[in-house]
Amino acid sequence: MKYFRIHTADNAYLTKQPRGIFTTVGKLVDAKTMNEEEIKEYWENREYFERVLPVPPFYENGNPEGAITWFKDSEEGKQIYAQMSFYREMASKYGVELFRSETEEIPGEIIYEDEFQIAVKNVRSDIKVTTKKESFVWPDYKNCIANLPNSILKYFGAKTVGDTLPLADKYLDKDYKNVVVILLDGMGKAIIERHLKEDGAFRSNLAGIYKSTFLSTTVCATTSVLSGLKPCEHAWIGWEIYYPSVDQNVVVFHNWKQGTEEQAAPYNIPWTLTPYENVIEKIKKSGTEAYFVAQFMDNSINDFNDVCLSVKKLCEKPEKKYIYAYWNQPDGIMHKTGCKTDETHETIVELENAVSKLAGELEDTLILVTADHGHMDNEIAVLQDYPELIDCLERLPSLEPRVLNFFVKKEKEEFFKKEFNRIFGDKFMLITKEEALRRELFGDGEYHKEFLGMLGNYIAIATGDTSIYFTDERWAAMHGSLTEDEMYIPLIVFK
Repeated sequence: MKYFRIHTADNAYLTKQPRGIFTTVGKLVDAKTMNEEEIKEYWENREYFERVLPVPPFYENGNPEGAITWFKDSEEGKQIYAQMSFYREMASKYGVELFRSETEEIPGEIIYEDEFQIAVKNVRSDIKVTTKKESFVWPDYKNCIANLPNSILKYFGAKTVGDTLPLADKYLDKDYKNVVVILLDGMGKAIIERHLKEDGAFRSNLAGIYKSTFLSTTVCATTSVLSGLKPCEHAWIGWEIYYPSVDQNVVVFHNWKQGTEEQAAPYNIPWTLTPYENVIEKIKKSGTEAYFVAQFMDNSINDFNDVCLSVKKLCEKPEKKYIYAYWNQPDGIMHKTGCKTDETHETIVELENAVSKLAGELEDTLILVTADHGHMDNEIAVLQDYPELIDCLERLPSLEPRVLNFFVKKEKEEFFKKEFNRIFGDKFMLITKEEALRRELFGDGEYHKEFLGMLGNYIAIATGDTSIYFTDERWAAMHGSLTEDEMYIPLIVFK
């Protein structure tokens, strides 16, 4: 049997052990740190947990022996862990770092036990305990990549469709001839910190860290960059999406049927059902030149040096302009080899050198370098290995291996929830569609008419490094979920 705790880094006064998640969030309530609506939800959650999770009797006497509780890595313990989404969200929102400690040994003298947990006193120091940071980051649609294009629109006098990004606004404070945004796919905060020197061009010009969208994936985030819209507004939310109007899972960028390279329809389903106006066209309509540089739009571009050359040539034109340049690395190499490999390191160093050289060759130009999401090496699970779960579904899930939507048969819902949490409860957080909407994970804007039908009735969000693949693809590294490695992205400024 394994045992685990979710806790903070600081020790509680009574137990002299790291403070548990329930007490930690309770202290946010006591201090009135949380707002009224959140406090109300706290009491609703607390009432639920006090109903389903037995309260050890020693708490009635004020816990005189300083005991601490550990969850069992059992079906019941995983179920409780999976239901802590509110507590995780509040800790993340108010800057409280959480950690997960695990041990395969009994961590002290047991004074209480039930099917969910044990309580121990005289905590042992001679056992192996593994502690990892619970790096869950909830989206912030006033400080994310969907806000950056609205800063650009505002700068060029075009109509915005959402809030601007304060981090970018302070650099858009003078009249530049050229404003250039270079998006390097997958180059999240953790990636540049792992591979680049602090005094190198990127980290020495780092303006700050902000967030990706949810999902933290290329389709979703780059569509926000191109449109200025939140995911619920543009509805391009994952690599594969279920389109209710055509009752089909579609590989969005390719218009393929899920799991094939066969066209899903004789027309482009995503662009037909979920069209949007991009920032480039909006800026042109406002009277300023604007350009999009990307390999998939220009066959003459073979590598990133060609991207930089194209940007340079455009910047040399006499008129004022906006240029958005996209490159598919280091995302591509990390998917294939992982986040920590020599190949990934070499790719990122080459990107840094190329952008630094470009910046040195341009005048009267503001260059903003960013990413759409981060990356993390992943452990692989395959949904088809669990036929008892497949049997509960109306169709295969879509979105991404780190965030899956499930269309669960009504008569199978209770079994599915129990079975999924038994198998994956320590690796994924399973929430209802209603909870995802209440948490505004996809944003708080007006829902696209296709959006709600895309979600299914349950959504599984990876909390660790496991990805659940449901087609033939397998990758060394992945992204899409709400961990720090996936959600935090840099804004790097050359001016």
